Amino acid sequence: MKRHYLFILLGLLALSCTKMPIDETGLLITTRSQCYMTFFDLLGSDHRTVLVSGQTKIDTEAQTVTAVARFGTNLQRVKPYCSVVTDAIVEPTMGIWTDYTQPQQYTVVSGNRTVRKTYTVTVTLQQ
Repeated sequence: MKRHYLFILLGLLALSCTKMPIDETGLLITTRSQCYMTFFDLLGSDHRTVLVSGQTKIDTEAQTVTAVARFGTNLQRVKPYCSVVTDAIVEPTMGIWTDYTQPQQYTVVSGNRTVRKTYTVTVTLQQ
């Protein structure tokens, strides 16, 4: 009887060790095809948000993000951050100092790495 349990345990261990595909950055490639942005924020030099609350609009159909930064914000040096749907990634990498005096583009790539949607992010200063 103990042998049966041992064989079942070994079989389960063998099945649980299957290799999952990973991309060049070491992230797991999944079967999810959804890719969209759910949240966007900009941080200033004090690492606090510079966006006016309630003024950020993400349009997943038009693939645009429009946001309003507080009066006096230096848009030449802010750090963008966003949230995307599960397993998706963003290119280029966010979280680095970026100049938002001109619109910036970011591509959201699905978990299966086949669907790509480019978002244009436009930030204006509060009037």
